[in-house]
Amino acid sequence: MVKQVPDAADIRFDPITLNLIREGIPSIVNPFCLNALEEGLRLKERFGGTVTAVSMGPLQAQDGLREALAIGADRAVLASDREMAGADTLATSYTLWKTMQRIAENQPFDIILSGKVAIDGETGQVPPGIAVRFGIPIISNVTMIEEIDLESQAIVAKHRFDDGIETVRAPLPAVLTITEEANKPRKFTVEGMLKAKRMKVEVWDKNTMGADPDLLGLKGSPTIVKKVFPPPGRKQGEIFDGTADPRAAAKWLIQKLVSVRALGSSQAESLQTPVQITNPSTIVEMLGQPASKIENSEKFGEVWVFIEHLHGRPAQVGWELLGEGKRLASIYGTKLAALVIGNNVEHLAKDAFAYGADKVYMVDHEQLEDYRTQPYAVAMTQAVRKYRPEALLIGGTVRGRDLAGSAATFLETGLIADCTALDVDTESGTFMGTRPDYGGNLMSTIICPKHRPTMASVRPRVMKALPPSPDGDREIVRMHVDLRKQDLNTNVIEFVPIEKIGVRLEDAQVIVSGGRGLGSAKNFYLVEELARILNGQVGASRAAVRAGWIGFEHQVGQTGLTVRPRLYVAVGISGAIQHIVGIMNVDYIVAINRDPNAPIFKMADFGVVGDIFKVIPALIDELKSGGLAELAPWQKSSTP
Repeated sequence: MVKQVPDAADIRFDPITLNLIREGIPSIVNPFCLNALEEGLRLKERFGGTVTAVSMGPLQAQDGLREALAIGADRAVLASDREMAGADTLATSYTLWKTMQRIAENQPFDIILSGKVAIDGETGQVPPGIAVRFGIPIISNVTMIEEIDLESQAIVAKHRFDDGIETVRAPLPAVLTITEEANKPRKFTVEGMLKAKRMKVEVWDKNTMGADPDLLGLKGSPTIVKKVFPPPGRKQGEIFDGTADPRAAAKWLIQKLVSVRALGSSQAESLQTPVQITNPSTIVEMLGQPASKIENSEKFGEVWVFIEHLHGRPAQVGWELLGEGKRLASIYGTKLAALVIGNNVEHLAKDAFAYGADKVYMVDHEQLEDYRTQPYAVAMTQAVRKYRPEALLIGGTVRGRDLAGSAATFLETGLIADCTALDVDTESGTFMGTRPDYGGNLMSTIICPKHRPTMASVRPRVMKALPPSPDGDREIVRMHVDLRKQDLNTNVIEFVPIEKIGVRLEDAQVIVSGGRGLGSAKNFYLVEELARILNGQVGASRAAVRAGWIGFEHQVGQTGLTVRPRLYVAVGISGAIQHIVGIMNVDYIVAINRDPNAPIFKMADFGVVGDIFKVIPALIDELKSGGLAELAPWQKSSTP
């Protein structure tokens, strides 16, 4: 799949329809789609066959498909019809499924390859939906295809989760989403450009695909955009001129970071002290939200939270969502329930009660020992269909995105992905999710007015967990799940936990990034040493990566990684828009640059103007001498 995405620097919306105005906006091929294309070309070179590039969008999306042809694709098909406009992830997966289904009538496929996400939305929800519609396995976030056995029609691949790397085996055909780790995309050549110019991009409308018009575009989308607005601007923080005295600048910066708890101990540590909470108004007060309630609450279902875990070890995001779910359930006047799926996970019910759940729905089955998309999605679907919750919240982790996209397709309901805020319209009872779009340049509030449940995935570390309370057990509803043989369509071969492979930038709570201001690759040792002292990870600007100073896997920004650490230190980075969009959701940004007019200072909470080759060594010395060269427990990944 090849997606043409708008340049995040020039985004416009129709003020009436709230749809993206694509015409006249510069576009690029989604960088992760180029990784998928590269993987397809490598498989073709190894095993033979053909590579077909498929896209959906307006006619200008042909440009992206021609680029794919120039790089090496053998065929290009564009699904384009006015009735496809405004499609959400459910309608998009339907459209692409019908397109591929039509192609497969004369040209059967073995593998569907997609980028891990598209940089305009970063939801990663469409590929799981396509896999559900075809009834085939999905392997998300693939870092390496280890083996393809043509005789047995099976594939073995490694894929990355938030807490480690897993090796799985699945039958073909299958859907794979490819990460930037998997390969380095090739560039098109002059010969390729000439070939692409001679070739035809096939443009198919709804009739060519045999698609149902009621399932396309806005008409086929359970979710609709209620409001689009600029993101709340980051207020420019404090700047210290350390040109004359780098050590004074270092001391000032450390003092500021300690004052906002970006270093050292945190309030989160106090959450380990049990607190008895019995009054709902106390919970609402703790979460900092008004206690508005809806009338006629009896017509609304429960608020559910999926508790993600790895072999019984819970992810912190589940407790965060229970905290937010408590507030939402209070507005609805209904109960908050946790959904626990797994094998021998009874203990998670007790934990869920401690973090605010009024009820736990337990699906315990021996075939659910390992997380596998299809059986978990089937279990979730059966539970939802039986008990009909009002809303279902899922962590926006790798597993969460994978599961949410599959379950929402089974349920044919709306999914608001990657939310940073949730709320309820107290007049209508409509659930609302707000999420960043287009590299953080816009915020969209999305609703699902006619389908239940409304599903929402929520980014980790966005919501507040309640203090755990030893309030005792409450109601546990145990549910049997019917799993067919075809639902068990992947086998886990090996799992290597994150502790053995190191934290990825996407998971890191502290990132120190270097830019062009470092001058050369040899000077990256300053960034690496500061990151080591803070027990963080090393990032980089696009300029530093393009200069060959550090690998692409470290690149932060629109064409690299979007990161959400608590602390981001930008060393010698000017702050171009493509870098800024990758750090929009960082809690605290520190900028260190010799240019007082560098744009990065407008985004920084704390900035130091000065020579980085003097400020950084002074900062390292002060951190060591102050005993702050350790990462507090709360700063670690939210997925234990």
